[in-house]
Amino acid sequence: MNFLDSPPVKRAMNKILLAFIFYTVAAASFNGLFGANAFMDRHDPRRSFQVMFDDSAYKPFVYRQFMIKAAKEIRMLLPEETQKNLIQEFKNYDIITSHHARAKVEEKYLIEYHALYFMCFWFMFFSMFLIREIGIEITKSSVAGTLTACAFTIIFPMIEWLWVYYDCAEIFFLSLATLLAIKGYWLALILIAPIAEYNKESFLFFVLTLYPLLAEKISVKKAAVVVTISAFLSGLVYLYVSSIYAVNLGGNTEWHFYEHLQEFFSLHSWLTKYPFYGVYWGIGFFIPNTLMIAWLIKCTWKKLSATWKFHIKLALTINLPLFILFCQPNELRNFSLMYISFIAMLSIYIKDLITAKGEDDFGT
Repeated sequence: MNFLDSPPVKRAMNKILLAFIFYTVAAASFNGLFGANAFMDRHDPRRSFQVMFDDSAYKPFVYRQFMIKAAKEIRMLLPEETQKNLIQEFKNYDIITSHHARAKVEEKYLIEYHALYFMCFWFMFFSMFLIREIGIEITKSSVAGTLTACAFTIIFPMIEWLWVYYDCAEIFFLSLATLLAIKGYWLALILIAPIAEYNKESFLFFVLTLYPLLAEKISVKKAAVVVTISAFLSGLVYLYVSSIYAVNLGGNTEWHFYEHLQEFFSLHSWLTKYPFYGVYWGIGFFIPNTLMIAWLIKCTWKKLSATWKFHIKLALTINLPLFILFCQPNELRNFSLMYISFIAMLSIYIKDLITAKGEDDFGT
């Protein structure tokens, strides 16, 4: 008993318990994500697993190559005998198709499909630790940080109803970049920028929003230089990838402005529902969703530091016009530049709840 009560053992067991909780929450979240549309196997032929894998996906979706290339490399690294054994195991019992009716896995891509499937989960899992640290940095409370990571991860599938696999890596890279900026690790931020951009071109814009967070740890001039270099490297990656797939169908962007106007004045778009976790809830700008976001902003905005307010304003200034002009209507996932802003406000809201005096305050 003395051994179990020793500080090193307590710390180790607490970390193991935290990892177990995060593993369970990430599993539930990823199950909700994948259950919605699998890897777009039957929903959108322009960006399904098959067309992404054979490089025939439409632009700009085909540009998001990081995880597809990683899945291909994983197979290439496996000995031929191991590949045969894995394929046979997946044929005997396929955990994906046996639990998800929307998944469509061809035998020749069994290994790559499963590699991508588990990579998505692990990105969700490790993102939770990053989100927790961001919450702790903001609130100075490990409890608030932990609850924020769990709450955001559970909510994530309800934001991402038309999700694609690269969104799992996107939240990981957004969280990692934010944490690096908060801690002033400017060289690491520069190094991860090209990789994050290779996953999704939105990182080019997101890295610009990190300037105020980085400027708190290093000089203003140096922060501006770091953000500029990161954006420049991201831009080079974007130009390189777009040149490779220049002949693919589609354009570098899709114009959706008039669709947004129609959707905005359509009551149906504010009431559309979709099954999440096996039950129905509204998608996008569903009226309760909009009201809850508005309430979260109302409760937390004044409590945010000037630095975080600057970051959120930058993110919104960049994200809003991009969403209106180029993104599909009624998809909150297209506000991904605001994910960290949402996490920041959510952490403050949760911190207020757990420090409220009396059960009535907590209950309301």
